[in-house]
Amino acid sequence: MQSPGWHDLIGSIRDAALDGRSWHAVARHVAAEFRSPAIALYGQSLDTVSFKETAVLGIGDRFIESYKSHYSRLDNPWVQAGRFWKPGVVRTEPALQRLTGDRHVLRRSGYFQDWIVPQGYRHSMGMVVDRDAGGYIKLTMYRDGASGAYRHAELTRFQSLCDQFRLLLDIAGHYRLARTLAHLSLRALDHLDFGVMMLDAGGTVLEMNRFARDLADGRSGLRVHEGRLQALDGRADARIRSLLTGRGQSSAATVTLAPPAVPAPVALALTSMAASDGGRLLFLTCPERAFDERLRLLVDRFAFTPVELQLARGLLQGFDLRGAGAAAGLSYETSRWYLKQLFAKTDTHRQADLVRLLLATKSEIHLPPAP
Repeated sequence: MQSPGWHDLIGSIRDAALDGRSWHAVARHVAAEFRSPAIALYGQSLDTVSFKETAVLGIGDRFIESYKSHYSRLDNPWVQAGRFWKPGVVRTEPALQRLTGDRHVLRRSGYFQDWIVPQGYRHSMGMVVDRDAGGYIKLTMYRDGASGAYRHAELTRFQSLCDQFRLLLDIAGHYRLARTLAHLSLRALDHLDFGVMMLDAGGTVLEMNRFARDLADGRSGLRVHEGRLQALDGRADARIRSLLTGRGQSSAATVTLAPPAVPAPVALALTSMAASDGGRLLFLTCPERAFDERLRLLVDRFAFTPVELQLARGLLQGFDLRGAGAAAGLSYETSRWYLKQLFAKTDTHRQADLVRLLLATKSEIHLPPAP
């Protein structure tokens, strides 16, 4: 059973993601739960050059200002360790040592000696929480030598925290679209890479977009039966019923379903519509299904062939060209030829620009033409 502090932490992330503020409360909860006096939640551009501070705790202004120059040093092993730039991969010094085979690779770097040590810290744990066309969202924590390195149980809890963080960020992005949904036709909603269900005051499903229909086909552990959204797993279904029957909710109420109750994580957020008839909107987020929907959008927009789509899939999953080609069953030379085809169809000239464009495509909403 999770501690009250853990539930407060998740609640603080939900509130901050929805209102766009209160991120310092998140930092304070993270510091308490992980016994880490220094917390940094920030954004970083895809080229790793630009930084945007969101919430920082326990790091002085002088060190915040000097972070960029210290982090970007050529001897900083984190910059070159591509594995840790993928969302969901926990960064710790032991993990870096296992990757490089060098026990001292971090501690002899200028980043560690000139930036971390002068603050009195010795151990850190972090992760790229999410990545999109705008860059990376990163969460890192630090503590001193007396507190010791982060234990396996803490790594597991941090992994769980960041997984829920990522889902809540997705929910928040969808929730901010709620005010515009009334102006979109169902055809436009079908282009979204998340589910939208329109419910009456009693919780009956009135309409839903294509993503929601696909998600409720039973294969994801959800279905619509007699007009009601249900989960095939009993405990998960009870959580959905509790969400839909909640009263007096002033902002989006959320529920996250996780394996083994469902095959892949699904997050649900419920919010009232502006109309006075008690209607509500239910948003459903499933990153695995969203990825498939994004690929479908790429075919619709760029007319990718099946082989081109498989190569694009690998690039979106973070593989380099050789790895993406191998996953698609292509030799390196053939992959280079197909990459040129992708450039031609997307009017791009560099692989980084191509990936940035493909990532941005997931957020596009195609409005129907004006009558």
